[in-house]
Amino acid sequence: MRTFRYKSRSALLLLTVSLVACREDAPPASPIDVPREEQSAPFVSIDGMDNAAGFLRGTIQGQGDIKAVEVHVDGVLLGWAEVHGDEWSIPWRPGVGTRAIEVVGHDGAGVPARASLALQPLEFDTAHALYQPASLLTLPSSGSATTRYTLDGSTPRADSPVYTAPLVLLRSQGEPTPLSLIPTNPPETPVDWRWLPPRTPAGRAAVVRFQQFQEATPVGASGTRTYLIGASHGALPVMSLTVDAEHLFGFEHGIYVPGRTHAEDPRPDWIWGNGNYHQGGKDWERPLHVEWFEVDGQPVIAQGAGVRIHGSGSAALPHKSLRLYAKEDYGPKTFRAAVFPGQALDTYTRLIVRTSGQDLLFSKIRDCALQGLLRQTALHLQACRPTVLYLNGEYWGLHELRERYDEYYLASRHGIDRKKVAILELEGVLDTGEEGDEAHYLALLDYVRSNDLSLPENLAQVEAMMDVDDFIDYQVAELFFANGDWPQNNVKFWRYVAPEAQGPAATDGRWRWLLYDLDNAFLGDPGYDSLARVLTDESLPEWSVLLLRGLLTNADFKHRFVTRFQWHLDNTFREERVTAHLESLADLVAAEMPAHIERWGYPASVESWRYAVDAMRAFATQRPTHVRQHLEAAFGPF
Repeated sequence: MRTFRYKSRSALLLLTVSLVACREDAPPASPIDVPREEQSAPFVSIDGMDNAAGFLRGTIQGQGDIKAVEVHVDGVLLGWAEVHGDEWSIPWRPGVGTRAIEVVGHDGAGVPARASLALQPLEFDTAHALYQPASLLTLPSSGSATTRYTLDGSTPRADSPVYTAPLVLLRSQGEPTPLSLIPTNPPETPVDWRWLPPRTPAGRAAVVRFQQFQEATPVGASGTRTYLIGASHGALPVMSLTVDAEHLFGFEHGIYVPGRTHAEDPRPDWIWGNGNYHQGGKDWERPLHVEWFEVDGQPVIAQGAGVRIHGSGSAALPHKSLRLYAKEDYGPKTFRAAVFPGQALDTYTRLIVRTSGQDLLFSKIRDCALQGLLRQTALHLQACRPTVLYLNGEYWGLHELRERYDEYYLASRHGIDRKKVAILELEGVLDTGEEGDEAHYLALLDYVRSNDLSLPENLAQVEAMMDVDDFIDYQVAELFFANGDWPQNNVKFWRYVAPEAQGPAATDGRWRWLLYDLDNAFLGDPGYDSLARVLTDESLPEWSVLLLRGLLTNADFKHRFVTRFQWHLDNTFREERVTAHLESLADLVAAEMPAHIERWGYPASVESWRYAVDAMRAFATQRPTHVRQHLEAAFGPF
């Protein structure tokens, strides 16, 4: 096991992405990039710039005895920097025209060591692309106002550093990342999902915020930009969230930590415990700045938004899902961007930055992959895109950008009035809508309980109240996937409460289902008979199996159900199709997994991640044969 020493430096150091968190696009060309453990001759590096204090710094590695280094800027000697231990630093503030730095040292035998880098000019107002080489960033300024800035994600205030010279942006050399060292669940959390510190110092991006002031009053221009210096995340898009750290990690009101809520009521009798992260509603929404960059580093979203923790039990996991709200309180009232390729929609009111729920311990692609298999159906699904996240410039690992099921989702999908949408969950609990909207569904359940559905006229009445074809596809998917957290949990459905006879199909007032949270599916024994469970297991809540069991008493429905199931087995769930889909998604994220695992410790290793993906592939190979046997056992040969 390797031990890494975190060095304490000023919080105003401008850091960028470390090699731990990113992959190179091209072989390194500068001596600064040569692995230090391979050095025998003296080796000099340029490690970073403290812009606020005005110090350039670096280290000495390898054999030799270098007492000092000479520093040249644009070919002119800046001065000599003494070496203390293995570190050197020198006072320096760049000019607008600075373009090159060279550091030279000689050991006692006269053996030289050199490091050099070129700085490209970068204008805050015009350079928005994420990926940049080592740069000299110029901020907007005003003759009548003072420009102040921060480099830690915090909102600039009247006591923030004053901008007096361009900011030097260099690639990070393993600097400390303080947010990554904050525990995000309690120490008594079960060891299987307890927070772990990063195995190596987490990487960083350069996050620059500025605000102009007249004395202590904010005036004029302000802005936020994220840059990754000399690094790339390959085929994955990147999201950068910038927020006052207290909003997420403060004891009183931070939404990402156990905080005061846990201290006052730990709830040891509940497996997930309790914490600030389990609180919800507008009172637990926090402002932040959102940037989204496409694979080529070009910005697509840059705006203020609100954020809440997303999820229930999974909020207690160390790595948490976030729900983003576009609101006029913070900026534009929508996210206008085509962030999901192949989807016609380009406007979203809510987005989820998801961590894969409990599957963050295993494959990290399960729900994304399984929902993706169903795109050819008419089911409601959440678009998914694997995404790298940075939080206040700190590498926050692999996430999924997802749609959120709510009235805005349904309104945008179907062109309907969001205020006339009702969403229920479980046995008919109102999630979205007006009090009384659940009555129609409860009446449906009562009708199924009280009437003989083997009669055609009674089946017709049920079909008038719910979309039976949609229900069949929904049931088939959950049963084939062998979702262990269903049907007693993770059940949602919706209807348009003001039916329109001549409107789109979605306005017919019938109930339709929302498929989600497949993190506990495609696991374990591929021969598990999930069909027998929903048909015979009396320990399941009555409401969770009432509709399917009742409908299957009707011969016509039974034929439709089995026929559709067999079609899915031959097409949607065909072995070659499923394994190709899984492999494609796994290949997309594979290069990011080592950095993600170094950051979070989950999955336990790249090998364990590959094992989880291979297990899904094996499940896909064996599952269809078993399910065919289950269908025949339940309904006879067809």
